[in-house]
Amino acid sequence: MADLPIRFGIIGCAEIARKVSGAIQFTPDATLSTVDGRNVEKAANFAKANGFPPEAKIYGSYESLLDDQDVDAVYLPLPTSLHLKWAVLTAYPNGEARGLERCRV
Repeated sequence: MADLPIRFGIIGCAEIARKVSGAIQFTPDATLSTVDGRNVEKAANFAKANGFPPEAKIYGSYESLLDDQDVDAVYLPLPTSLHLKWAVLTAYPNGEARGLERCRV
């Protein structure tokens, strides 16, 4: 096991994100750090419904995760048309590499 868990951020509250967030919770070396929705209410409801830890950050815009230094890896359950834009933005915030996974359709 790693000394510190990998801190995952999820951009989007799509149905596939429910499955992935559940899998992350079963992984001993990972934790759910943030969820970003199109608005705070949707993101908060998603976090509550999917058992996010109380310390998880809830954001109301996809851009909010970009500056969060407490995120090591990002999952993108967004429509295919948004993959390229958000993959580039989240993988290299401030020139620093970050792990990235996107759903495959």
